[in-house]
Amino acid sequence: MDQAISDGVDVLSLSLGGGSAPYYRDTTAIGAFTAVEKGIFVSCSAGNSGPIRASLANVAPWIMTVGVVGLCSLWVSFFFLLWTAVGGDGGGGGGGCACG
Repeated sequence: MDQAISDGVDVLSLSLGGGSAPYYRDTTAIGAFTAVEKGIFVSCSAGNSGPIRASLANVAPWIMTVGVVGLCSLWVSFFFLLWTAVGGDGGGGGGGCACG
């Protein structure tokens, strides 16, 4: 990530999983924070550990966390969290599908 930042990229898109850790120990979150400080957009995968509660990876608030539900639903982390917060089960319906 440091090399990409010094190369002057505008976007970092990372497909790295591995669960969540406190931000001060999460190397992806630390690198992403440095990138965002320099005006670089950072997008990371939500991981492949689900569908169970607390299975998201890359959840730092400065990272756009994305994941796929089913065959054709692109969910962004805040849509998923909002849907869950209002009583949804986090799967299937509720909007957020990139395919219509």
